[in-house]
Amino acid sequence: MKLWQCFFKTFIPFFLTLVLLLVSLTACSPDKGSGGSGKKQTKTEDFEDWIDIDNAERADDDEYPLDEILVIDEIYDGFFFAFSASVTPYEIKINGDLKSEWCEGDTFKGVFKNVYLNVDEYKIEADLVRMEEAEYVTGYDEKPVLYMYPESKTEVNVRLYYNGKLTCTYPEYKDGWTVTASPDGTLTDASGQTYNYLYWEGKNDTDYDFSRGFCVKGEDTAVFLETALCKLGLTRKEANEFIVYWLPKMQNNPYNVIAFQSDAYTNTAKLEISPEPDTLLRVFMAWYPSDTRVEIDPQTLTAPERNGFVAVEWGGSIR
Repeated sequence: MKLWQCFFKTFIPFFLTLVLLLVSLTACSPDKGSGGSGKKQTKTEDFEDWIDIDNAERADDDEYPLDEILVIDEIYDGFFFAFSASVTPYEIKINGDLKSEWCEGDTFKGVFKNVYLNVDEYKIEADLVRMEEAEYVTGYDEKPVLYMYPESKTEVNVRLYYNGKLTCTYPEYKDGWTVTASPDGTLTDASGQTYNYLYWEGKNDTDYDFSRGFCVKGEDTAVFLETALCKLGLTRKEANEFIVYWLPKMQNNPYNVIAFQSDAYTNTAKLEISPEPDTLLRVFMAWYPSDTRVEIDPQTLTAPERNGFVAVEWGGSIR
């Protein structure tokens, strides 16, 4: 599968909920209710050389339909920007004039042509063919990733028993993953390809536990997560990757109600790792945005000491 196909078909998960939830529910015209900000905000800046076309891969298709959901971020004269979530976040510049009813914060699916992907710049540019409204749906377990740090180079087999539907895995999950794990965390498959972690996400109907947790102002979310993830046993590198994935969805909300899960998650997504790690950390954050402060009994956050063969997983879900 080509790189641009992998991005569009595999690595665009179900989009930045943050943008949907931080914008007003007021649409920009009385007959449109897609959840936009109510602001057209057409700008006139020049982004002609925004992407390095010479070092970008071009899709072969004359027209490329994208089934995943995008959110309009900024509207300019003759083009607009949209964002989605993936293993690595990409900016997307879409060339074409929007009709007057479209607003920043609206969600859509589209068909594109002249699609270019520049992996070094984390940018995509495409020409708009057509677009239609689409509603973002919650209930996904987003980006659980599994790091493994054995004491010496070790072949490891991982099986995931998921009570739901897997929507994306990388490397591809074929009745499990088998990799050689090195003490520095590098994972190598049978073909010699290397990975920082094993990645999956899926859709389920799990009723996550919000009996205890935290209500955090959006502007305080980064500091909160730094402290909480340290208490939960993540290294600075692991915590950094957690935060840069989730913070864009959370920091502009008035409040975020956050509950780190235990049995509700581990019973939904059971892991079998062979050989068995001496230390297994599974950090999973269920959360939802709120316009007002929510009273909730606080959780006590602890983690076992990291000893021997250590496996660490983190992920989350907006409910």
